[in-house]
Amino acid sequence: MRTKSIVLVDDERDTITVMTEMLEKQGYAVHGFTDPEKALSHAKDCKECGIIVADIRMPGMNGFQLVRALKKSRRDMKVVLMTAFEIYKSEWQQVLPSTEVDQFLLKPVKMSQLAEVIERCAPAPIVH
Repeated sequence: MRTKSIVLVDDERDTITVMTEMLEKQGYAVHGFTDPEKALSHAKDCKECGIIVADIRMPGMNGFQLVRALKKSRRDMKVVLMTAFEIYKSEWQQVLPSTEVDQFLLKPVKMSQLAEVIERCAPAPIVH
């Protein structure tokens, strides 16, 4: 069984609503936030959350800053960043190798593509 809890971060409430509905239909529990600071705090403490999906351009704290802060305490969490600009993971790794991103999604995000990326990134649960 794979992780079923996702942290979703976007400053657009409508984006959170649409993506949450789609992901919940896929069986995921979605913790949606329009405030990156609140999302970061929640993601640090939410042990059942294995993936964060975040927009890059947000006021206050952008997606890059969010990922860097999150990875200090949750190195295990998979990261999917959404952007309106085309970014390739190989180019990203050359420019900012210290910011770990597992996948990029181009906005507007197709729901089928989002589901596929999350399924591919979903880590296996930790067995104690």
